[in-house]
Amino acid sequence: MEGAPLGPLFALPPSPHYLWIVGLAFAAVAIVVAGIGLVWGRLPFGWGVPGLVLVSGFAYVIGALVVLEESKRVAFCGSCHETMSPLVASLDEDNGSLASKHWRIGAVSHVDACFQCHGGYGIWGTADAKLAGVEHMLHTVTGRYSFPLVARKFDIASCLGCHAEAAPFRAQEAHHDAELQQALLSGSLGCVGTCHAEAHPAKALVGARAEATGAR
Repeated sequence: MEGAPLGPLFALPPSPHYLWIVGLAFAAVAIVVAGIGLVWGRLPFGWGVPGLVLVSGFAYVIGALVVLEESKRVAFCGSCHETMSPLVASLDEDNGSLASKHWRIGAVSHVDACFQCHGGYGIWGTADAKLAGVEHMLHTVTGRYSFPLVARKFDIASCLGCHAEAAPFRAQEAHHDAELQQALLSGSLGCVGTCHAEAHPAKALVGARAEATGAR
């Protein structure tokens, strides 16, 4: 198979970087405006309102980034006791789930493992994960959730970000089947529950109270 095209399953998912350039440009302008205000003690005539909006916006973005960065932590995910704590606890168990296998062999960081697997790939994966996280918190605060927990969709790019260029993944003959590759990339077929174990054990998806009473 040396030199032969391996197919799209073995290519890293695309990750656009232009949005970072826009963010850096915004930050640079805000820093310049803030610097002028600090040095002169005031902003040039006509810069007041735009400058205030720009600097305030920059401060908000920095604060939001700090909060979002902290929310990547496994400990943060596990702090939602009723819904998420059983999932985090199951990572340490030898239960055969995909999450537990990755966690126990050190294939994912013990600091932000949840985000690593559920964050997708690239900047859009990060944005989708953050939006989903806000939605999860709203459901937790309002009590609008049901058990067992079900993932609406799992982005295969989360898997390919690590596995696409891994030798063991490439060595699997089944992964070279063109139809299987297309099914996986289109989302009509998933890795978990098909060829691989479920992502999390069923007993961890029923909530802390149900798990404590032995419900399955």
